[in-house]
Amino acid sequence: MAESKGLPPDVVDVNQHGLTLVELLLVLLFVGVLAACAAPLYLGYARDAKTAEAKLLARSLWTAVTANAVRRCGMASAVSASYLTAGLDASGVTVPARWSVGAPARGVSVNCATGAVGPDGDVFTVVGIARDVSGIQVTLTYDAQATPPSRLRCSGDGGHAFIDC
Repeated sequence: MAESKGLPPDVVDVNQHGLTLVELLLVLLFVGVLAACAAPLYLGYARDAKTAEAKLLARSLWTAVTANAVRRCGMASAVSASYLTAGLDASGVTVPARWSVGAPARGVSVNCATGAVGPDGDVFTVVGIARDVSGIQVTLTYDAQATPPSRLRCSGDGGHAFIDC
């Protein structure tokens, strides 16, 4: 490079530019601060997307449960009777095994004359069983006096604290 400027080969060109060690450290520090700020946001978005997956499964199962209860008109229908319709296997697990559904032994019924759904309370809970969704739970609760009567409650801490979602 020195020869192209007309300098003898043994003379060093002092006008060459590059990054000093201090400049390089400052750039690395700046990138590190940006990464530290962005990581929690990314992890929150990833958790929200996984919770949305569980909520979608819960909505699909609730649709199947109420449709099954309407068909049985006035007779209690077990939540497990709707697993196959909602895309679960007979034991209430998704394929591949990411989510599992737990439901109380009582069934859901629809009064043919009034259309009232019963009984009130927790209908089922979707629980994350795969490593990347463990700790996520979504419970569908029905309360005929509430508006809307069915609501989803989400937990990201293994079911210790639920909030409306």
